[in-house]
Amino acid sequence: MSRYCSAFQPPQAVGIPVAWGLPIILALSFAWNLSALPLAAQTYATPEAAAQDPDFAVQGEYLGNQRGMQVIARGEGEFEIVIYEGGLPGAGWNRVAPRRVDGDADVVADLVESLELQRVERSSPTLDAPPPKGAIVLFDGSQQSLEKNWKPGARRSEDGLLQEGATSRETFGDYTLHLEFRTPFMPAASGQGRGNSGVYHQGRYETQVLDSFGLEGADNEAGGIYEHRDPDLNMCFPPLQWQTYDVNFTAPRFDAAGKKISDARLTVRLNGVVVQPDVAVPGTTRAAPLAENAAPGPIFLQNHGNPVRFRNIWLLPRDAQREAGRPRVPAFERFYASGIGDAVEGGQLLMAGLACTACHQGESTIPDKRGPNLTQVAARVRPDHLVAMIADPHGTKPGTAMPDPWNGVDEAEKQRLAKAIASYLSGELKITDRPGDSKAAQRGEQLYDSIGCRACHNGQSDNARSLATSVPLGDLGQKYTLDSLTEFLLDPHAVRPGMRMPQLANDRVEARDLACYLLRDVVLVPGGERFKYRLYEGSWDKLPDFDSLEPVDTGVMQDLDITAVKPKSNFGMVFETYFPVTTAGEYTFYIACDDGGRVTIGDKVVVVHDGIHPATEKSGKIKLPVGVHPVKIEYFEKAGQEELRLKIDGPDFKAADAGALMNGDPSGETLQELVESTFRPDPSLVEAGAAAFQQQRCASCHEFKDPGGKAVAASLTAPSLEHVASHLDQGCLADNPPAGVPDFSLSPSQREAIVAALATLDRPATPQQRTHLTMAAMNCYACHDRNGIGGPETAREANFQTTTQEMGNEGRLPPSLTGVGDKLNDAYVATILEQGANERPYMKTRMPAFRYQPLKTLHADINSLDRKTAADPVATNQSHELVVSNGRALVGDKGLACIKCHTYDNVGVEGIRALDALRWPVRLREDWFHRYLMDPQKYRPGTRMPASFVDGQSALKTIYDGDPALQINAIWKYLSSDDPKPPSGLVQGAIVLTPVDEPILYRNFITDLSPRGIAVGYPESVNLAWDAQAMGLVKIWQNEFIDARKHWVGRGPGQQAPLGDAVIRIDPDGPLAIVDSVDAPWPKLSARERGYQFLGYRLNADKQPVFRYRFNGNTVEDFCRPLGGSADQRGFERSIKIENPSPQGKRFFRAAVGDVETLPDGRFRLSTGGVLSIKGAGEPQWVTIDGKTELRFQLPAEQVVEITETIHW
Repeated sequence: MSRYCSAFQPPQAVGIPVAWGLPIILALSFAWNLSALPLAAQTYATPEAAAQDPDFAVQGEYLGNQRGMQVIARGEGEFEIVIYEGGLPGAGWNRVAPRRVDGDADVVADLVESLELQRVERSSPTLDAPPPKGAIVLFDGSQQSLEKNWKPGARRSEDGLLQEGATSRETFGDYTLHLEFRTPFMPAASGQGRGNSGVYHQGRYETQVLDSFGLEGADNEAGGIYEHRDPDLNMCFPPLQWQTYDVNFTAPRFDAAGKKISDARLTVRLNGVVVQPDVAVPGTTRAAPLAENAAPGPIFLQNHGNPVRFRNIWLLPRDAQREAGRPRVPAFERFYASGIGDAVEGGQLLMAGLACTACHQGESTIPDKRGPNLTQVAARVRPDHLVAMIADPHGTKPGTAMPDPWNGVDEAEKQRLAKAIASYLSGELKITDRPGDSKAAQRGEQLYDSIGCRACHNGQSDNARSLATSVPLGDLGQKYTLDSLTEFLLDPHAVRPGMRMPQLANDRVEARDLACYLLRDVVLVPGGERFKYRLYEGSWDKLPDFDSLEPVDTGVMQDLDITAVKPKSNFGMVFETYFPVTTAGEYTFYIACDDGGRVTIGDKVVVVHDGIHPATEKSGKIKLPVGVHPVKIEYFEKAGQEELRLKIDGPDFKAADAGALMNGDPSGETLQELVESTFRPDPSLVEAGAAAFQQQRCASCHEFKDPGGKAVAASLTAPSLEHVASHLDQGCLADNPPAGVPDFSLSPSQREAIVAALATLDRPATPQQRTHLTMAAMNCYACHDRNGIGGPETAREANFQTTTQEMGNEGRLPPSLTGVGDKLNDAYVATILEQGANERPYMKTRMPAFRYQPLKTLHADINSLDRKTAADPVATNQSHELVVSNGRALVGDKGLACIKCHTYDNVGVEGIRALDALRWPVRLREDWFHRYLMDPQKYRPGTRMPASFVDGQSALKTIYDGDPALQINAIWKYLSSDDPKPPSGLVQGAIVLTPVDEPILYRNFITDLSPRGIAVGYPESVNLAWDAQAMGLVKIWQNEFIDARKHWVGRGPGQQAPLGDAVIRIDPDGPLAIVDSVDAPWPKLSARERGYQFLGYRLNADKQPVFRYRFNGNTVEDFCRPLGGSADQRGFERSIKIENPSPQGKRFFRAAVGDVETLPDGRFRLSTGGVLSIKGAGEPQWVTIDGKTELRFQLPAEQVVEITETIHW
C-alpha cells in the first residue's frame, strides 16, 4: 500500500532572508503528489539528488500569521513537527516552549491548511557576504584557492565546493571568520550521525556543524561550542540550505612563562543571529587536533563521514586588544557589525553616535549624541578620573565614544595638558563624598536587574556576561561619588544632552538606591568615625538629664554601636554627630530601642521613645532646610535585652541607616575621601588648560561655561563632511590617523560603514529610514521590535521580568512598536517620550524618559508611516448618559467582562491585572481602539486578549442587539467620560442590594441628600433617591442599586453613592413652592426649614412607595412608577398629586434648572441628559434667575391638581 494517498507536486517555497524580521510570503499552491513509492534510506549531498525522496519536499519551514512550523524528515514518510508561537526561531518566535508532534505527510498537510501556513525558505543576511578590505580569502570555489590556502588532502567537489576534512595552511591569532556551509539530507539518520562536521578555530575550539534543524539546541548541535556551551537559540536551517557562520575569535593569552592568563573567546552568529555572545572558552574541544598554547592555529573543518560542503570562506585578522577599545554603539554592534545589514545605515548610526557633525559641517539624519556638559564636572567627577579620562579616554573607559585627542603627543605632554584642562574645568569646585548603606544597595540591585538598566548595560555581578551590544559603564566607583551619581541618575539629560542615557529612576530614593548598588565597592566600606559618644553608668526608669551627669568614658565610633558596652545593663549613652541635608524637605526619624531613647535635631526634639519597654519603634517628623544640622541621640538600658537602631526617610532616600548619612565633621564634608585623589587643581595651569580646551575642540562636543557664566566655543573648525568623504586618508578615518587628528579607535567594520555613509551624503533620508535609525540610535530596539526588527536580545531576555507569570511573554516583554503611530494618540506619545511611563504594573521594565522636542521628527515620521483612519463612524440617537451607562455595563462582569483581566483605576479582581481600562482613552486613538477590539490578534499578534467580536458579532446580545460598533463606541464613551463610575463586579466584598421581585427601600446616608434621604431600587433596573428634607426627587439612576457595605460593615461612616450609572439630578431643592410671581427667586431654605411636613410614605399593592408631605394647606403625594425594558426605554412615570380645599393662586412647579431644550414633540431635554414630558401642570414658562434658565409651571387654583411627569434617560 502506498504511504501517500494522492498526486504529489512539491510546494513552491518562497525565498526570504532571515534578517531581523518576519518575511513577506507570496501566495503559493499547496498541491502535493502523494503517490510516490518509498525510497531506501540514503544520504543526499545535493538538492537535486534529494528531490528523489518525496519527504524532502515536505520537510522544511512554514510560516503564517504569528505562527511558525518546522517539519523534520525522519525517513519513510514520517516527520517530527514543531509548532512555534509568534513565528520561526529568530523571526518572531516568542520563546515559549513549542509543541512537538509526530505525523506523516497528511498530518503536515492538515496542519498547513488549518493553521494557514505557507512553506518558506529563509536565507541568512550574511549569505554571499563579500570579503572586506584586508580579508584573506581562504576559499572562493576555485581550484587555485584550494591549493593555495589548504593543506594536502583538502578536496573540492565537482560543483566547486570545499568538502569536509580540510586544514588551512596559514595559522591565525585573533580574527573574524565568515564561512558558508550546507549539511546533507539524511532523513533516516539522527543525533551526531546526521550531517556532522565542525569548524575548529586554531584547530582547538569547535563550533559544531550538524543537521540539528528543529532540535532544542545543545552544545553538540549547530551553533554550539562543543562541550562548552549551548547556543542561545537554535538557528539551524533545514538540510541542503546554505547557512552561515560569522565568528569573532579572540585567542587565549599567555604570559612569558607560558601560563594562560585569559581564555579564548568566541562571538558566534549562526545565520545572522548571535547564538554565542562573547563567550569565554576555558579549554579545547576533546577531539581537537592541537593542544592549547600561545601559538596561532589553523582553521580545521572536521570530517565526520558526512558530505558537508563549504563555500565563500574568508578571514579578517583582528587586533582584538585594539578592537576592545572601539566605540560601542549598541545598535551598530547588533545590526551592522560583521557585515550584517546595510553599511550605509550602520555608518549613519555611527556618525550620529560619534557626534561627527559636532566638528564637521554637515547634517545628521538622526539626533546627534553629544559629550557630557562639563560646567559642573569637578563637583560630580572624582579628580583623578577627570584627568585620566582627558589623558587616555580609551584606556580609562573602553568602548567610549570620546576620541583620543592626543594622537601623536608624547606621554609626558599628554599628562601635562590633561592636568591643565582638568585644572581649568575644576575652578573652585570639589566633590562631596559620603558612604552609602547596604539596604539601599540591595534595593538598587533589584532595580538595576529589573526596570530596564540591563537592556542597555551589562549585569554587574561577578559572573555577568560582557555583551558587545552593551553601553560601557567604565569604573563608576573611580568616577562618581554617591551624591553625584544620584543626581545624574535622577536627571541624566541635564548632563548628557544626547538622550542616549534616558531617565529610569522614578525619584531620588530610587536614584540613590541605584547609586549605592553601582558604587557598592566604594561606598559600602568600613571606617569613617561619625559619632562622638559619652558613656554613663546608672539605673534609670526614664531618660536622665545626661548633661548633669559625669560620663565614665568618651570617644568616637563609626555607628550607633552599643554592643561593646560592658556590663550589658544599667548604662546610658549619648551620641552626637551631624546630618548634612542637601535637599530641603520633610524627614522622618525612626528610633527602635530597648529601653528608652530620644532624638534631637538642633534644639528640637524629633522623637521620644522613653521608659522601660522591649525593642519597639517610634517615629517623628521634622522639616529641615539645606545645611548641616547637629544631631543628638540619647539612650539608656536598665536590664535585659539592649537594642538601638535609627533609620531615616527623606526626599532622597527611605529607611536609610543613620550611620550612612551622618558626618562627624561640622562642615558636612568628609574627613577622608572614599577614593583617595592624587590630583589637585593647579591654578598656574588654568590658562594653558583653557587654551588646550579650545585647541582640541573640546567645546565642539562639550558644553562648558566659565565661572562668569559665558559659554566657551571651539576656536578651530574641522573640514566639512563632503571634504572628509574625498580625503579619507587624511583624517580620523585613516587606517592610522595622523598626528593631531582625534583617534576614535574605530574597528575595520566601523570605518567601512562610515565611509559608505559619507558616499551617500546627498541622498535625503525617507521617514522609514529616519524612524529606523532614530530608534536604533536611542536603542529602542533593545526593548521593542518594530516591523520585525529588534526586541530583546536572546542573551538579555531573562532580564525582562514580570510580577504575573500567568501572562507569559506578554506580561514581561515590552510591546511591539509596529503600528504605534496608529495606536497611540499624539498627547500621550509626547508625554511618554518626555516623562517615561510605567503603564503595565505587571511588567517590571519601564518606559524611560527621553526628551520630546528633539524627537518630534521621530513622532511625525511614525505618524506618517502608521496612522490611518479606518473605523466607520458610529451614530446613535441615545443620550450621552445612556451610552455611558451601556459602556459601563459592557466593561463590567455581566457584560464583556473587561475587568476580569484589566484593572480599573488601579483596582482589579484577583488574577491577571492587565492595563488599566481608565487609561485606554488617555493612551489610545479612538479609531484604532475600534479596530483593535474587533480583531486583537491582527494588531497585537499573540496577545492573550480574547476576541469579543468573533466573525464581526458580539456574544452579548442584550446591549445594542449585539452591534459591535455601538458596543465599542459605548465602551470608549464610558471610559472617556468625566469621573466614570466603576464597572459592576469590580469591588470585592461589596454588599450589593439587588431588587428582584419587589422594590428595596434603603434609608441611610446617601451622597447629595440630607440625612433624611430614602433610596428605592426597583426590579426594572431603575432607582431613585427621595429627600424628606427637600421634599423632592433628588436623583435617579439605572442598573445597580446600592452597595450597603459602607453602612452595614463596621461603624458605617460617610455617605454612600449610587452603585449604578446614568445618574441624573432632578429637583434637589424641591419641585413645589409658593412664590410671588413666576420669575420670583426660588426659596433657598430647604422645604423642611420652610415648614413643609413629611408625612411618611405608603406602599401600593406592588410595594412601591408613595411619598407624602404637607405645606401651606397642600397635601402632596409623590409617586414614581418604574418603566422597564431596554436601557433606552427605562424611566419613571411620576405622579405628583396636590390637594387643597382652598388652593392658592401662586403655587408653582419647577421642572428643570439649566439648559433645557424643547423637542419637536413637546418634550423637554435636560442638560443632565433626561427627557421629560409634563401633563396637568399648565403652560410651561421660561424664566432666567441669577443667570440660570428655569422651566416653571403655575399650577391652576384647583382643589386637586395632578401632574404627570414622564422621565426617560
